[in-house]
Amino acid sequence: MKRYNFDKIICRKDTNSVKYDLGKSNDCLSMWIADMDFPVADEIIKALKKRVKHPIYGYSYISDDVYEAFINWQQNRNGLTIKKEEILPYYSVVSGINLLLNTFTEPNDNVTIMSPVYNYFWTAIKNAKRNIIASPLINSNGYYLIDFANLDLCMQKSKVLLLCSPHNPVGRVWTKGELEKIAALAEKNHVMVISDEIHSDLIMPGRKHVPFLAVNEKINDMVFTLFSATKTFNIAAAGMSFIVSKNREHIQKINEAMCQYHLGSQNVFAPVMVKAAFQYGAAWLDQVIGYIESNYQLVKTEIETKMPKIALPPLEGTYLLWLDCRKLQKSVCDFFETEAKVVGEDGILFGDNGAKFYRINIATPRKNVKEMLARMEEVYRREEN
Repeated sequence: MKRYNFDKIICRKDTNSVKYDLGKSNDCLSMWIADMDFPVADEIIKALKKRVKHPIYGYSYISDDVYEAFINWQQNRNGLTIKKEEILPYYSVVSGINLLLNTFTEPNDNVTIMSPVYNYFWTAIKNAKRNIIASPLINSNGYYLIDFANLDLCMQKSKVLLLCSPHNPVGRVWTKGELEKIAALAEKNHVMVISDEIHSDLIMPGRKHVPFLAVNEKINDMVFTLFSATKTFNIAAAGMSFIVSKNREHIQKINEAMCQYHLGSQNVFAPVMVKAAFQYGAAWLDQVIGYIESNYQLVKTEIETKMPKIALPPLEGTYLLWLDCRKLQKSVCDFFETEAKVVGEDGILFGDNGAKFYRINIATPRKNVKEMLARMEEVYRREEN
């Protein structure tokens, strides 16, 4: 089995990279948008090169073996059984959320989210002209828990629960028990659940992702799940996701909405990359997860021993750290961006209860992580003196 070198620094400048080329200072360390600085699996590149060699890139369709690769991956990796007729390929998870909200809700319907949460949840709901009801997560000494009493009150007034599983940005992998309680509230309040599971394969050792569709069959007719290979295998620009529903009427209604706007067709290269990723990418992914876990342990040790006023919640899933900076005197933007020259994302983007937090992407070579920590420590020491 090939061992990948994730320590290698790969220059991404002048590649139209959002992370490195779009509006960021050259002297800043880019640790923000959620893609990895790692080379993709060799099998993806090999499959893509083979397709590129064919000199015609005309209209194409998604073949059965792409569906089969996705279905087998979900069965083998997450224990979830899906049939082809329950799947609709789509462009991206975020656009899929917008499509579902516009198809199954009306303007001014209420949508519940659990805050702080992925910033595009807020944007998607606002763009659809639906109302946001935010149920705050409980920060219990750095470990985030669901306030089920409050969530119940919010869902009583809502048409939809927009669920982030695993949760971005706090890094929680919801347990089966927690998901069962959410499902019970959805059943009680007759609420549809849109479950964004784009990070569901990026699970740290000792944790296990439970697909929401595997929690309570009684409510599966009210559940939509969004999957994608793009985060898992670092192919974000491929532009392909999967909308999964066990409700055949809902599948038909989504398909009609897609056809109305001529949506759903992928570029000629996306299915090639996705198929190769699901068929051959498991070994690469396991190495990536081990590397991210080591990065996390390094950050955890350095912060606890040298920067104790910054708190770091446990990382159970994703490659995103949620740094609690409430004890610092400076704003997070001043501390990280102005002085340390480290660019992550201000926690306020993820909800009001994200104020004084900062999101950092550690799916990057260890040299970058060490440089980030050195810059942070230098600013931290100045503040202490």
